[in-house]
Order: sequence, then structure tokens, then C-alpha cells
Amino acid sequence: METYRVRLTGEALPGHTPESIAEALLRQLKLRPTQVQTMLPPARRVVKAGLNHDEADHLHQILTLAGLAAHKEKQAVTADIPSASPAATSATSSPAAATATTADPLSDLVTSLARGFPRRRPSPGYALRLVLVTLCCVLIPLLYLAMVTLFGYGLVWYLWHVHDFTSFHVRGFWPMFVLYALPGASGALLLLFLLRPMLPMGATRERSLLLDPGEEPRLLQAIHRLAEAIGIRPPVALRLSNEVNASVHFEGGWAGFFNGRKVLTIGLPLVAGLSSQQFLGVLAHEFGHFAQRLGMRCSFLINHVNAWLYQRAHRPDPWVERLEQWAHENDEFVVRAVMVVTRTGIGGSRLLLAGLFQLSFRLSQSLSRQMEFDADRYEAILAGSTTFGDTALRLRALARAFGEVDKRNASTWREHKLLRDMPQAVAAQVDGYDTSAWATLRRGLGYGTTRYWDSHPADLERIRHAQSLQAPGMFSDARPAAVLFDRFVEHCRDATRAYYRLLGVDFRNAELCDTEIVTRLGAQRDDAHSDMRRWTGRQWHARPWLPLQRPLPDDLGKLSWQACIDELRLHSPAITQDWAKAEQEAGRRARIAFAGLLERHGIPFPLSRVEGFDEQRHLPEYQRIIDWQTPSRQALLRTAGLYRRRIELALRAANLRHEPLFALSTLYADVESLQEAWIVASQFEGTGDVAQHKGLERIRQDAMIACQEHSLRLLRKCDDIPQSLLDGDSIGGYLRRRCPRAAQPSDGPTEFVAIAGTLLDSLGHAYRLAFSSLAQRCAQAERAHGIAGIEN
Repeated sequence: METYRVRLTGEALPGHTPESIAEALLRQLKLRPTQVQTMLPPARRVVKAGLNHDEADHLHQILTLAGLAAHKEKQAVTADIPSASPAATSATSSPAAATATTADPLSDLVTSLARGFPRRRPSPGYALRLVLVTLCCVLIPLLYLAMVTLFGYGLVWYLWHVHDFTSFHVRGFWPMFVLYALPGASGALLLLFLLRPMLPMGATRERSLLLDPGEEPRLLQAIHRLAEAIGIRPPVALRLSNEVNASVHFEGGWAGFFNGRKVLTIGLPLVAGLSSQQFLGVLAHEFGHFAQRLGMRCSFLINHVNAWLYQRAHRPDPWVERLEQWAHENDEFVVRAVMVVTRTGIGGSRLLLAGLFQLSFRLSQSLSRQMEFDADRYEAILAGSTTFGDTALRLRALARAFGEVDKRNASTWREHKLLRDMPQAVAAQVDGYDTSAWATLRRGLGYGTTRYWDSHPADLERIRHAQSLQAPGMFSDARPAAVLFDRFVEHCRDATRAYYRLLGVDFRNAELCDTEIVTRLGAQRDDAHSDMRRWTGRQWHARPWLPLQRPLPDDLGKLSWQACIDELRLHSPAITQDWAKAEQEAGRRARIAFAGLLERHGIPFPLSRVEGFDEQRHLPEYQRIIDWQTPSRQALLRTAGLYRRRIELALRAANLRHEPLFALSTLYADVESLQEAWIVASQFEGTGDVAQHKGLERIRQDAMIACQEHSLRLLRKCDDIPQSLLDGDSIGGYLRRRCPRAAQPSDGPTEFVAIAGTLLDSLGHAYRLAFSSLAQRCAQAERAHGIAGIEN
């Protein structure tokens, strides 16, 4: 019996757009949006194989009506492996399709890999270039060591021969200090710090979980078969992470470099969001790096040198911090002079290391891009050139989804709810993307070009390179990659908890929730915030809070409901501008407070790079901000009156009670005071320029004590504000749940700097939620009574 297959040409028929094609496929084939995206132009793929004549005609007709250019081709029964395209399952049903669906992807993989991958040795020119660039990069640390050695030799030579340059007999303290003590002490310290980069620094925290191979025998078998087919030794360990990435690296750094032992790290969001075909293609890409044996070892050396240079140039060094502390604790002129010279030398050495890093980095990046192209070849051979482009799009979608899920998760954590399973939440987020979101992602693949210093080629260039190979693919299976795991859900939850611990999140298991709960809560809060923004005509800003507690002026108390809203609409541009200026003033208030505090202790400190601190000008400005006497804040007072009148009329018409918003508004003076104290206390962490002044520690301590006092005072006031929007019977109860350490008397002022940051964030969330909830109720009342809103 003759069989047929239907293949897409990668083009759209005249008069059809990707959006119209997607709508037609969704309607005709009943596919999910993620399935439709794999069929949109320029996708060139076999939609379905193993069809009889009528089935092929029917599928071809559906695709043509949808706007896709497709061909019906005759095939031998055993010539091609049927494609497991998502569209195939929904478009038709046949015994061949049933067989493809129920077969074990592992057995299919073993069969597909039986003949191995075609090998390609690097050209002599490429190998020579690789070796030369690696030698150049490795010589850079040796050049640095030679310069340090030369400096040390020069220092010893100077101290030994300095008396030869003095025609007079050196006597007295100051000549001895200038000629011998200052260069000797500062030079010795500088030499020590110049040698510091050659010493090991602290190890970084492990960001992944070690997987017991016995827990996933099928995954292990698939990985071993793939490694053998590519021609490399399988990894000796598997690790699981919460990142949208996969990687292979030498075990133990230098030890793995010499013995060849490798570790594979799998990002579980990839497994949750990719098909088996796409996931194994990604693994083939990672293993493809190690198939370039010379290239991988050269790459290890280059990356090791680059990482070493970057860390020594930019990473904070505990030795430097201890030197700063020593300088701060000693007020002797001699010590301060030595420290000034030493710190100048340390700064110069870091600039030198930063320049050497840029040199090494730029030398090596073109080779890094070539290695990526070579690794892409393995992915295209296994999964197919067409699937390579689909995978690139899917990876971009997963990366975007991870950011969105992570942001939503951080937001719902303000209400003690965290995702139990982030990888599957990321996949669910991608599955929820509509046609416009996918169109945006698809356009993103075409943006950007490869620059000289990029370590990876642009996505579009990689896709074109893979398509130029015209690889049909060795393995085809559209089922989720999770079918290769036996305990996938358990691994996802373990990786999620490990991710929270890495971030320092102090959570309890009872606070971990299903994706639906966190998504629904996040969507509710986002919708409420969007409704509030519409209700305020986009005027709303997070700070300052409107002083709704102030009594209404007589003229505003007589305004009708519609007249009140009409005035808000009429002055909307000015109100938005004034609110934004008032928000900037809140930050400026803290900067003036910090600069003024240091000035009072004889420590000059500018407000910015272009504006110095002038007590006569800036202290009155500071007081005007506190008293709401600036033009923008004066204008907001009338705006607050208009909103209070609008809210009161809506609540009265709907027979609703006042909510926590009015009570919260009374706290804003305390909130700004805490904000100022917190910013001032936090600023001391980055004021190395004034660390030499004797009174700094006392100033820092006073700022932290003020931060603690403001926090405790604000907490006590919040205890008297009842609420039902969040956990706890009162705003104070909610804050104490968010900051349990705030109730511990053992915590000192230092701990309250971190606590105050969480308090401010939580109070901002409570205010925003109270404002949004009230805005939604008022909007309902206005619609019910025929009142036109600001945006109507």
C-alpha cells in the first residue's frame, strides 16, 4: 500500500500572515498555541508521515486553507520514521501514529544512535589558530607575574641603593621616613597585594543538586548512549539545577582537565519545557563541545584565565576590606600615609588586571563562537536542522518565562506563598503564551548581530548555520522530555527548594504552593494594580502616599461626584508630573540627610558627581520636603483632597465602609522617616572615601540606632490598623509575619538595617494592595451610578 507524507515548505501563501495562520490552525486542528508555533513560517518540517492517500489529501487541504504552503509526497512504507509533531496527533489518527506515540523514546533513541555521528576533524589552520590564541591568553598571567617580580626587584634595589643617591648624610625622622620607611612599608604592602591574585580565593557556592544515578536509570542510559555515539566518555556525575540551561564541565577543575572526567548539569526548566527530541538535541550540543578534544581543553585554559583576571579585577577582596578597616582604626599620620600609597597601588593593579582581562577576552571570543557553531552541528544532526530553529525559539520563550515566574514568585512571597515547583511553572507559563507573545519572541530571533567580543553567535546566525547543514535528524519524538525521567516531579521540587536556599529565602514547607495558587494570586494582584492605574488615569506613583487623612478644604467639599473626577481628568498631565517630582524628592531627601550628617562631623560629601553640598541651600530644601512645602507636594495636597472627595462619595453611594487606606495614609511621615534612616544607614557600606575619618563608626552606629527606633515605632502604630486583605488581623500583624526577627529583642541595630528594608517593602505592598482594592470598589460604584471615570 502506498503511503504519503505532508511537508511544510516554510512559506506562507499570499494574503496570509503568521497571526491569521495561527488562528486558523487553532480553529481547524484544535492545537495548543505552543504546538501551532512549531508550524509557522519559516518552519520546514514533515507534519505527518505514513498516511494513506485520503488522509494526506485531507491534511494538505487543512494546511492550505490555513495559509501554509505544503507538499504531499509519496514515500515508501519503511523509508522514513514518522514525525512526532504535535500537530500530527491532533490532525489525524492512524495505526502508525499510535505506534509512534506508545513506543518508548529510549528504545527509539538507541536505535537511532546505532550508527553514531559523522566525525569531522578540525582543519590544521583552525587547530593552529586555537593553539596560538590559547598560548597568548596563558601568557597574560605570566606577564603579570613578571611585572610583579620586576616591581619586587626594583623595590629591593631601591632600598639597597637609596643611600647612593643622597649626597648628604640622612638624619632626622622625616628624611628617614620619606626615603626609607614610606617606600619600604607601602611597597611591601603593595607587593603583598600584587601577589594576592596568585593565591586562591574563596570557593563559590554550588548552584545545583547532585543526582543519584540509581534514581534515573533510563535518563542515565540515554545520556550514555548519546555520549558514546558522539565519541566521548559519558559524564561521571549528573547535577540538576533550576536554571534554563544545560552545561558540561570538567570535574574538579584542573583535576578533570587532566583525567577527562566530566559533569553534566541539567536545568530542569529545559526538561519541563522541551520535547524529548529538543532536549536530547541540547545535550548533543553540550557533548559536542567535548567532542572537540583539543578545542575543549584550550577553551578550559582560556576561560580559566579570563575568569581569574575578571575576579581579581572586579571581585571584592577580604584582604582589601581588612586593610580599609585597619586604616580606619588608626589615626596616626604615618599609618595613613602608608595606606594612601598602598591603596593607590592596589587601585592601579586592579586597573591593570581589568585591562589584561579585556585583552584576553577579546582575543578568545572569535574562537568561542566557532566552537559554538561546531557544537550546533551535533544538535542539528541529532534533532534536525528544522528542529534546531524551533528549539532556539523555545529556549528564548523559557528564558522569558523564567524571569516572569521568578518576578511573580517574589511578589507573592510578600504574602508568604512560594511556588513548590518552579520548572513546571515555567513550562506552564510558556504554554499560556498567546499568538502575539509568540510573534514577539519570533521577531526577537531576528534581532541583534554578532559583535567581535560576543562569546556566542547571534541566534539568527546559528539557525542559518544549522539550516545550511540540511540535516534531516536522527531522532524524532515530540513527547515531553520528562518522559525520560522516573521521578521528575520530585527532582523539580528539590531543585526549587535548593534555589530558594541559595537566594537566602527563609521559608517553611507550609508556604510552598501549587502553581495554580501562586499564578492565580499573582494574576489577581496584577489585575487589581492595572484596574487601579486605570481608575487613577495612570497618575498613580508608589511614593509619596497621598495624604488622604487631611480634612477637605471647603471648596472641594462642595464638589459633585462627576465634577471631582472631571477636575482630576482636566489636570491629569500636571498631576502625573507633580507626583513623579514628589517621588524624586523622597530620594533627594535621604541624600541631603546623608551628606548633611557627614558635613556636621567635618566630612565633606557631595550630593552627586556634579552637585556639592551647601548647608545654606540644601537644609531649607530638606525641611520643605518634610513639611510638604515644595511646589510638587503642595499640588499633591489638592490632588489628595480630590481623591478623598471622590472616594467618600463612592463609598457613601455603595454603602461601603472605609478600608485601611485612610489609616495607612496617616503613617506616611513615619514611612519617609524610616526610608531616610534606612538609606542613610545603608550608605555607609559604600563610603570607602571617608573611611579614614575617626568619627565614622560612631556616625554609622547612630544611623543604625535611628533605623531601629523608627522601625519599632512604625510597627507599634501598625498594630492599631485592622485589615483583612493580608495575613494577620492588623497591618502590624502582617508586618511581624513578614519580619519575624523584628520582634526579637536580641537583634541589635545592625540587624535592623536589613529588617527595615523588608518592612518598607512590605508596607509598600500593603499600601498598594489597599489602594488597589479600594479603587476597584470605587470603580464599580461609579459604573453603577453612571459616573464617567478619568479615562472615559
